[in-house]
Amino acid sequence: MKWLVDSSDVAVNLPPQSPVLMADRRTSAPEIRIEECGEQLVEVSDRLLTYWVYSWLGFSHLPPKLVLREGVIERLVSANELLPEEFELVVIDGWRPREFQKELLRYYEDIYKIDVRGFVSEPDTKAVPPHTTGGAVDLTLAWRGAPLGLGTDFDAFTAAAASDAMESEEGHDPMVRNLRRLLGRVLRQAGLVPYPLEWWHWSYGDQLWAATQKMPCAAYGEMSDA
Repeated sequence: MKWLVDSSDVAVNLPPQSPVLMADRRTSAPEIRIEECGEQLVEVSDRLLTYWVYSWLGFSHLPPKLVLREGVIERLVSANELLPEEFELVVIDGWRPREFQKELLRYYEDIYKIDVRGFVSEPDTKAVPPHTTGGAVDLTLAWRGAPLGLGTDFDAFTAAAASDAMESEEGHDPMVRNLRRLLGRVLRQAGLVPYPLEWWHWSYGDQLWAATQKMPCAAYGEMSDA
C-alpha cells in the first residue's frame, strides 16, 4: 500500500541543504540503563499535523489516540518552526503499547514473508522497543499539506530507506537528498537522533538516543498505557 506522495513528483523550490551528521549503524542499546523521568504522554494532534496510517488498518491493539512524550512534542514543535515556508512536520506514528508492537511485527511478517526484525522491533527482547517509550516518532515532511515520501514510502523495508542512504550511494534524485537533509537538520537541531535503517524514525530520550548521544542513561522507559 502506498501512503506518501512521491517527493520527486512535486515542484518543491528548496535551497541546497548541507549534509547532516547521522547515527552510527547500531539499532538497539539494551546495555543503557533507564532512569524514568515520569514525563507524560500527550496527544500529538493538539500541536502538530498527523497522518496516522495505522489507524486505517483495523489493528486490535492500536492505542486510542496518537501520543508522544511531552518533551518529544516540544522538540518537534521547535523543529517545525525551523522549516521553510510551505513545509511542516507530519507525524505518522508515536507511542505503541507492547501488544500493538507484537501485532505490527506479525502483520508485516505476513505481508512481506521475510524477516522484518530490525525494521520492526521485537517486543520480546531485553532491549525496550523504542516506540513503547513514547520517545520514538515516525514522521516526514509535508509540503503544502501533502505528506512526502523521501526516496521511499513509509514502512518500505529496503536499503534505500536507511537514514543515510542518499548520502552514500550515487544516482539518487538530488531533490530527495535535499529534503532528507532538511528533515535531518531541523530534527538534529531539536535534539532528536535518527534510526539508521529508517529515514522516518527519530527519537529522543530512549536507549538508542542515549547511546548515540553518549548519555549515561535513558530518560524514557516503557509506558504501559496512555
